[in-house]
Amino acid sequence: MTAVIEVPAPEAPKAPAGDAAAPEYLPAPLGARILGAIGAGLLHLLHVSWRCEDADLARLDAHLATRERFMVLFWHGKFLPLFSLLAGRHACIFASLSFRGHVIAEISRRFGYDCVLLRHRGGAGSRNLMKKALGVRTSGALAIDGPLGPYHVVKPGTVELAAQLGMAVLPVSTASVRPFRSKKRWDRMEVPKPFSRVALALGEPIRPPAAASADDLAAMRREVREALEALDARAEAMLGITPCAPAAS
Repeated sequence: MTAVIEVPAPEAPKAPAGDAAAPEYLPAPLGARILGAIGAGLLHLLHVSWRCEDADLARLDAHLATRERFMVLFWHGKFLPLFSLLAGRHACIFASLSFRGHVIAEISRRFGYDCVLLRHRGGAGSRNLMKKALGVRTSGALAIDGPLGPYHVVKPGTVELAAQLGMAVLPVSTASVRPFRSKKRWDRMEVPKPFSRVALALGEPIRPPAAASADDLAAMRREVREALEALDARAEAMLGITPCAPAAS
């Protein structure tokens, strides 16, 4: 997710007395653990069959080696192949506190990531949990238009969080030849087919200014969106695919 940058994982916190229901301490249901193990195994088999254009991984590792703190951002519909493409690079990701979230957490664990579960519409509590989780790690990863869309709309809270934590943003995208593409999901999720060519494209770091103003954050959101759309096109061009027109705002 090749040279792996070793980032010491923080010791798992213990649930305070009377706080057993806090999202990060809830045990995963057995069914979620089983489905997560199956999902991770299938994704690993898929990845083994892919022919990957992933030269940009060397640049990612070079960035991580500097020990600068980074937040990797991507479109929600592109997240599935990133599990295996970026495997082994210690990072913190987030999912909803739900059965599906527990499945994602199990898949994350098997590819070397930490996964923090957040309550749906958790508001300030979820935001504080994200700050706490990212505050003790050198890297995090977030779907910039997730978890519920709209499609390819950069959420202001993610950019604001990166600015508050002083984390540089690293945009990343993927493409594959004739992927399975969901027409029913809001994010139009893409899943590369077995034995297909898959490309990974990494952008340049975007660093928030110190004490970023509302105008600074708005400009940064535009820059992130433009960077991701450019990376979508570059990943497709790496595979000889004619890029699709960008989605309307």
